[in-house]
Amino acid sequence: MNIKAVRQAVASTTMFAGGEAAALLLLRNHVRAIDDSDDDLIKIYLDAALDYMQSLTDRLLGVHDVTVLVDYDELEHRIELTGINDITSTIPTVKYRKEDGSYSTDIIAGDASDHISDLKYLMITDAYPPYFYFDNLRDKISDVDSEFTKGIVKIEFDAGVALDSVPKQYKQAALLLVGHYYNMREAEAIGGITMELKEGVQRLMASARQY
Repeated sequence: MNIKAVRQAVASTTMFAGGEAAALLLLRNHVRAIDDSDDDLIKIYLDAALDYMQSLTDRLLGVHDVTVLVDYDELEHRIELTGINDITSTIPTVKYRKEDGSYSTDIIAGDASDHISDLKYLMITDAYPPYFYFDNLRDKISDVDSEFTKGIVKIEFDAGVALDSVPKQYKQAALLLVGHYYNMREAEAIGGITMELKEGVQRLMASARQY
């Protein structure tokens, strides 16, 4: 199984109230920038901070487009989505790979040619990790060519907490990271500053891990 999550095109500054202008003013004050000439750089640092916090917490920060590729032999078990949270799609898009290598249309809500009317599946989103279970999908595509068993099913949905809904601890951690990236621009730093920063960020993440 392969899980790919791509954050939707929403500015990372939306995690701070007041719109982008107010957020950039806050960030400039935090890093003590003298004007707005470094705004683009600051936004890059904020994006990097989000990615770092996401890797620490194993949560999707910001709404993401998620694609899950499932192998044929995995369809008889429940498909656990580690690292995925806050699934917002009530009905996912599910496709299977045809004999010519292309994917079908959506078999849940697709057209008559590919739609499977009696497909039985579960989509559990109120537990972690969330999971899918397809009861009879293997039977429906049992004549698949053995060359196409990898990634035979593609599941697509939206997931992740909206940036403006993250706890204040995440916002504080983002400010710490942006300030560090802005003021320490070398690949390596002498002393324990980096370790202290990482420990502080991890403690902030831990204090709101189960929000």
